[in-house]
Amino acid sequence: YFKDMRTNAYIFFRAYLEGLTEGISPSYNSTQYIGRSEPVYTYSMSEREISMTLKLFAQTREELANIYKKMNRLTSLCYPEYYKDEVTAEVDDGTTTSNVVTNVGYGNRMKAPLTKLRIGEMFGKENSELQGYIKSLSYSVDQTSPWETEVGARVAKYVTATISYQVIHSTVPNLETKFYGYIGGDY
Repeated sequence: YFKDMRTNAYIFFRAYLEGLTEGISPSYNSTQYIGRSEPVYTYSMSEREISMTLKLFAQTREELANIYKKMNRLTSLCYPEYYKDEVTAEVDDGTTTSNVVTNVGYGNRMKAPLTKLRIGEMFGKENSELQGYIKSLSYSVDQTSPWETEVGARVAKYVTATISYQVIHSTVPNLETKFYGYIGGDY
């Protein structure tokens, strides 16, 4: 599941999980010194990315509606929430004076779509999910996918979602960090 940190809403997916990969990329900076034929390296940072493909297939009308609601919500995790600013103005019509409050949605103050991710106990666990954001999201419809034929609901019943998730650890990772929700013994 994904948890939207803006609203604390959960998006649970019951899907076939395919191509689950994790990539960790440490970075080092190089420095050259006079009289040294090779550079000296100092550790800079690491990035952690999880990628997966979800195969979403609806077998009933209710499942189809739920899949598309979840896809809409998942897609919204790629866009910010905009704050609504309120402006109070005094209005005088000659006989009375009143204050009018107007919502002004200029779209200039964004709240980032940060999320938490949990995949079983492999990535995250109860009350300790992986914090981050969706780095990329794409949907594809298989050419063999059946389509719903009901008017107003003519959509593919089988959709593949490919997700790349950038992990932002909630605490600074180090030698003692438990990177996975399941720890099967001492190491």
